[in-house]
Amino acid sequence: MAAFTERVVNIFLLFMCVVGANSLESDLPYYHGILVAKNENNTEQQLCIAFYPNVTTFPSTNNATYYPIIDLTSLDMCDATNTSSIDVSDKYAIINNGNCTLPEQAQTLQDLGAVGILIVTASAISIPANETYDFKIPFALISKEAKDILVAFGEEVEISIYSPDVEESIFDFSFLVIWAVAVGTIGIGAYWSGLVRHELQIENQEIAEENELAGEEIKTPYEEASLAITPTFVAIFVLCMCGMLVLLYFFYKYLVYVIISIFVVASTVAVFQCLEPLVLRIPIGTTLIPIWDNRCCLLKLQIRSIVLLMGAISLAACWVVYRKESFSWILQDILGICFSINMIRQVRLPSFKIITLILALLFIYDIFFVFITPLFTKNGESVMVEVATGGGSSTNGTGGSDSVNEQLPMVLRVPRVGHYALSVCQQPYSLLGFGDILVPGMLVGFCHGFDLATSSRHKVYYVTTLVAYGVGLVVTFISLYLMASAQPALLYLVPFTVIPVCVLGFARSEMKALWQGDGQAVQSTRLKDEAAVEDAS
Repeated sequence: MAAFTERVVNIFLLFMCVVGANSLESDLPYYHGILVAKNENNTEQQLCIAFYPNVTTFPSTNNATYYPIIDLTSLDMCDATNTSSIDVSDKYAIINNGNCTLPEQAQTLQDLGAVGILIVTASAISIPANETYDFKIPFALISKEAKDILVAFGEEVEISIYSPDVEESIFDFSFLVIWAVAVGTIGIGAYWSGLVRHELQIENQEIAEENELAGEEIKTPYEEASLAITPTFVAIFVLCMCGMLVLLYFFYKYLVYVIISIFVVASTVAVFQCLEPLVLRIPIGTTLIPIWDNRCCLLKLQIRSIVLLMGAISLAACWVVYRKESFSWILQDILGICFSINMIRQVRLPSFKIITLILALLFIYDIFFVFITPLFTKNGESVMVEVATGGGSSTNGTGGSDSVNEQLPMVLRVPRVGHYALSVCQQPYSLLGFGDILVPGMLVGFCHGFDLATSSRHKVYYVTTLVAYGVGLVVTFISLYLMASAQPALLYLVPFTVIPVCVLGFARSEMKALWQGDGQAVQSTRLKDEAAVEDAS
């Protein structure tokens, strides 16, 4: 019963990982510029703006020409009665996107003597590229959060806007750290998963043979070598993920705390289970101490295990307390690595057929929620990116205003390396969702188990899929850099991991055994062992 409950919990956690954040993120989908604000104390603040180069141009360097601002967001600039008594001469006017067209509002402010316009908006404004406009003053888009920061910055705030060349943006070397962590996590988790799978296969086979010789009914083993999953279950699983992602998009500020709570509990257990084999090698602290005693059960742990448990709880508690600090990414990544290794070890899929079906459906799922959903959202952002980055909680860009200052913890986070001009317009961290580690990792784990079951000396499937995953991740990073927009990682990882397995399977005449999974592999191993014994005789 305990093993079954643990499997159900693991499937649910896998569900949350794939739902939560499954894309690589980059925040340069539009042309961006930098607004430099200066108050009466000569304190400076940099904010991100968006603009349309076919209508407005800004200098590529900060020319240090500052203009005062005036907040007109409480007025409707489409109403002529509101413009008669305001003084916007030689000022940047901050306005909302009114009921009339942007050219009409810009022309009105230009006639009043304004030198520029900042439009507060949560979404991009449609500006046709093939039209010409009579107004000459520049305009830019800012988010409501940026506007609030600007207005509250001081009594006498002046601004200057410039747009550095995009070519100045260099490749972010934080991706190298994420690459090494992701490949290493999959390598360890998949290797461990394959060992556990193979040991359980041998144990279950021995139990079956003993009971067969004794003429008894086959006993149910303590733990199955893999999950009993059908194609129907996979389809329902992916549909539920779609529904959960939509719920997260609309009710993020409520559900994010539920997922944080689940992550804390799951990562605490994962740290304990990952480090327990190492701690049990320590020759001290072997005394058993009762930690749970009631009429139904008595639970005892060794002192060394209790110390490890307290350490795991303390690590998770520290992350909860300091999760908004600049160094919290280290704690989150440690918890995430242990969580991912433990999940890959425990959630063992039964066959290449089931794995291929899951990857194919998630391939479509990832593409849809990254590339297709921007066509339906109000702010033009994808549902996946909005959920992965905190539902618009960032103050950069032109995100929405109804947000919460929390992010899903189901990602690896690494601070961006170095400082360059447009870094103010980017998320401060490079992100990789756990789903992009766990889902391919289960394929690598299955391949290692298959290598062991078929007595593959060089572990050819395990090594090939692990290398292919690393190459696929590199291709994902390159596409992210070249396209400068969020990318669904599984778009690249699925072909790079599934195709090599298929090629190897056909080349080695083992595709049938791969496709059918555990049972066929065990049978193949038994036939090979019997043939080896006969040859030796």
